[in-house]
Amino acid sequence: MDVMRIAIATFNGKISPRFDVAPKLRLYEIKKRKITKEKEISCEGWDDMERVHRLKDLGVEILVCGGIPNYLCETLLHNDINVFPWVTGDVQDVLKKFLLKGIV
Repeated sequence: MDVMRIAIATFNGKISPRFDVAPKLRLYEIKKRKITKEKEISCEGWDDMERVHRLKDLGVEILVCGGIPNYLCETLLHNDINVFPWVTGDVQDVLKKFLLKGIV
């Protein structure tokens, strides 16, 4: 099975209320429903297109976030990044649910 890369927009350990102003991203590599690598990167100061390009360059396939403008969601989808918007809660809890449901 291939490795899947997922990014979660974060703010203080929780899903950021908005992707376009989220100060950090948690990046995960997942294989067979297990996290094989994880890291956090700062994305403060990135504009919308820089966020899209950086996620694409990192090989991210799924973005989990809170609110996101429609045009930005469409741009991500056009760049082969699936978006799970309007998610709320603790980052670790949300990731566990995604793993249990087999979404990632």
